[in-house]
Amino acid sequence: MPQFRYLAVNSAGARLPGTLQAGTRAEALQALASRNLTPLSLAEQRSLQLRKKRIAPAALAAAFSLLSDQLETGVPLLRALHVLSEQSADVLLRSTLMAVAAEIADGSSLAAALAARPELFSPLDVSMIQAGEEGGFLEESLRRLAAVRERQEEIRSRIVSASAYPLLLATVATLVVAGMLIFFVPRFEPLFASLRDAGRLPWPTTLLLAASSVLKTWALPLIILLTVGIFVLRSRGLLNRFSRPLDRLLMNFKGIGPVVRSVAISRFCRVLGSLLQNGVPMIRSLAIAGQATGNQILKESISAASDSICSGRNLAGPLAASGCFPADVLEMLSVGEQSNRLPTVLLKLADKLEARAQQRLDILLRLLEPALMLVMAVVVGFMVIALLMPVFEGSGLA
Repeated sequence: MPQFRYLAVNSAGARLPGTLQAGTRAEALQALASRNLTPLSLAEQRSLQLRKKRIAPAALAAAFSLLSDQLETGVPLLRALHVLSEQSADVLLRSTLMAVAAEIADGSSLAAALAARPELFSPLDVSMIQAGEEGGFLEESLRRLAAVRERQEEIRSRIVSASAYPLLLATVATLVVAGMLIFFVPRFEPLFASLRDAGRLPWPTTLLLAASSVLKTWALPLIILLTVGIFVLRSRGLLNRFSRPLDRLLMNFKGIGPVVRSVAISRFCRVLGSLLQNGVPMIRSLAIAGQATGNQILKESISAASDSICSGRNLAGPLAASGCFPADVLEMLSVGEQSNRLPTVLLKLADKLEARAQQRLDILLRLLEPALMLVMAVVVGFMVIALLMPVFEGSGLA
């Protein structure tokens, strides 16, 4: 959906810059009018950036937590937003808070102001804040939302930090092998010309020289083609077509599959439990929690469960029919539904699944590091042997 940058004036005469998403320019103008804003300028943004600007998750979680603390001490919402915008080190967060405060001063609710910025605030943020505003417990909703955000960021940071060394090792190994094939191996080709002409060049050496020639000739064009292809697919939103088969492949992949499944289901449980705890309706909560999994297969299973709940069935049954959820998770969900303690059970399940995923990831990475070293040793050893075999052949030792 196109994004528009605007400069508008509110009822108090203050100038407010900002961005919004709309299908057309007319829809953008209508959206500004619904916020009681008079546009001074409106232009569609045409960005070539591969990644859109977004607020750092840690900064957003801290903002929700600080806002909750200020509201609990009796600071009015408008004043609290102004204080947060003045203290924030994130430029995008600062400008966003100022624009949100201006819209609230014009009569908008906090949830509506955030919902107008879907590129910055997720449906989880909007729904939990809306439930808090309607139920009169906005401070508690903000605190729970901050806790969910902090927990999600903590899990992400753990996975990234645990994967950093194996990824670095794999990258260095790939660069070393590619560098040898492109720059080092071709130096030996003239030395082996006589053996090649006589048909006495060993097959490992022939294979190595062929791989070196292909890589030296096509490496740069392939890198450029791959980069341009990814850019075009991402800019046109075509990468989403590959998300479902990729998610299925990862979930069924030996070793990493249980980790991917546990992380996705833990997200579902934490988000759904937090939303239900805040009083958000079940159907709306399931839609948001399904989106939060980041997994297309699970999202479809949760959507089917939502349809079944509309027909009067429970949650555990349709999820069991999907075959994507472990038996112990389904059992706890069933018990939670029967005892009317589903939000509490979901949050406990999220903690359990996160711990399980972390344990499996640690084991997997411990096995991956020596495996990468072994693969690198085999590849380099093959290259050395392939280069030495013609020497032995020429000296009559082979």
